[in-house]
Amino acid sequence: MDDLDPWIRESLVQWLPDRCLVLLASRVPPKGKWKLSPAWRERVERIPLGPLDREEILSYLARCGISSPEAQEKIRRQSRGHPLALTLLASAALDEEDGEEERESGWFESLAERWLREAPDPKLRELVEVASIVRQFDCEALERIGGEAVDPADFDRLCGLSFVRKSARGWALHDLMRDATSKRLRERQPSRCRLLLERSVHDYRSRIAEAPRDGSAAWEMAELFSYIGSATLRWMVAPSSAGEYYWEPLTPGNLAEGESYAENRIAGARPYSRIGPDSAGGIRRAERELDRETDIGKLRGLDLRSCLDIGGGAAKLLRNREGEVVGLSVVVPIRAETLPYLRKDPLASPYLRSLTPEQLEELKGTPHRPAGWFIRLIDIADSEDPSLAMEALFLIFSYMVSDGILIASPPPHPAYARAHLDMGFEVVPGVVHRWYDGVTPTPTFRLDTRGERLGVLLDTLLERTGMKGAGSGASSGASSGTTSTGSTSPGTTSPGTTSAGSASSGTGASSSTGGSPSGSADGSSAAKTEAPPGRGVPGEEDERLSVLTEREREIALLVLQGLTNIEIGSRLFLSEITVKKHLSSVYEKLRVRNRVELLRLLLAKP
Repeated sequence: MDDLDPWIRESLVQWLPDRCLVLLASRVPPKGKWKLSPAWRERVERIPLGPLDREEILSYLARCGISSPEAQEKIRRQSRGHPLALTLLASAALDEEDGEEERESGWFESLAERWLREAPDPKLRELVEVASIVRQFDCEALERIGGEAVDPADFDRLCGLSFVRKSARGWALHDLMRDATSKRLRERQPSRCRLLLERSVHDYRSRIAEAPRDGSAAWEMAELFSYIGSATLRWMVAPSSAGEYYWEPLTPGNLAEGESYAENRIAGARPYSRIGPDSAGGIRRAERELDRETDIGKLRGLDLRSCLDIGGGAAKLLRNREGEVVGLSVVVPIRAETLPYLRKDPLASPYLRSLTPEQLEELKGTPHRPAGWFIRLIDIADSEDPSLAMEALFLIFSYMVSDGILIASPPPHPAYARAHLDMGFEVVPGVVHRWYDGVTPTPTFRLDTRGERLGVLLDTLLERTGMKGAGSGASSGASSGTTSTGSTSPGTTSPGTTSAGSASSGTGASSSTGGSPSGSADGSSAAKTEAPPGRGVPGEEDERLSVLTEREREIALLVLQGLTNIEIGSRLFLSEITVKKHLSSVYEKLRVRNRVELLRLLLAKP
């Protein structure tokens, strides 16, 4: 509207009679004299047009002559309520001359082209492309991922574009613009797109590994899965529901609400299919439904009042903005005080019975730090609502990054199993129960992210997608790349399963980090975990270490205990550089490439 701006302000509006209301529609708010002049500023009221709701979309499409419910629903999903996208899709749907495939791609290209007219110079377009790779960004993130300094003036211009909005963690492109721009980048510059993707993934991987082990990196874990998760996990973490839901600890004051939610869920449960994305971004259903008895099995026999006695926020209610309870979770911290409760639980007891007395002792934790958490249940009111499903994942992610062992035994449905495997969980061999329906064997899953095992997990997830892990064995931070999770838990000796899944989380609801477990400020308590029992833990006499010098052998065993290079240097009164040199020699002699491969070698049975 730049060319018409002076004419509208100085001619058209001046010509109009008094008491006239003028509506101007534009992708960007009025600038220049509209804002600088006090006379104009007091007469102009900005009315932002946000995403349209379902009723408004269907009404608009009906007025356009699109009456088919299937067509309306498809356009609604694709446009996500954005007014410009909605008009382009409606226009494309009414164009009967083009084939469906051509219409599908045509509106998307048209949308991107119209938006990109706001960024005519190459420098600004490059920033738009880098911003399309990340879901939320600031100037520093664009510099890290783009690989070069960003002029503050250019960043300000980027943030001033109509398709860029302020977000909870910086700025973000509109979802449709992000999808359109990244698609163009993949098609036209695949190598550059791959480079930017890998930088972004490693950026999140580093931020997770370096964050305090208190659950606060749950958002970064969700962002990481938006790149490397299965199709369904990526679809589930896509909604932006920040601020729509919040977790609230169960208390005597809201206990009745929690019990009412559970009763209503049991009474109203119905068979349903786990859902996920189809190839066109729509919804597809799983092949096998989750029957009613299996669905309510996790709620049957649950005593929420006893959860209050556990303390530590074991039970939580999920509320929406209206204050309605839309979810319930029970995640029990594993420590000496909770083991009696877990021994009586039908889902946790089979796992505990499989452990030796020594392994049970390890699960007692400390007075200030649990050994891990047992996910008894995470239930959401509507399993087919992706925003609620995302909240479920967020809760799980908060525990995944909190330094401990995670145990879960979700309902016996293939989608649940694939989701847990996709997140890095392992099946615990031989631990099976039939609690949910009295018939179906149900496995137990375990994930160990203590100490450097979190880095091992992250690199395993990266390598599933063909990306390299953190890599350098000389680094003093998180672990390097590997092809096995290496995560273990008391009572098992099997390696982790690495098959990826494509279904929503079997345990259901989630949160902001406010529901996250607490931990030490720097995660140091986790860095010194002993090598897990049940493995072939090497000692000084291990023949595999015979090729090493005494100092190298000493450092290798400290690596096994989870110490970082800095901590090893402090223990042995060596500089970090000296520790790195010794480790390089260890890698060469044992024919491993990095720290993670060293851990795998040492943890394997001789």
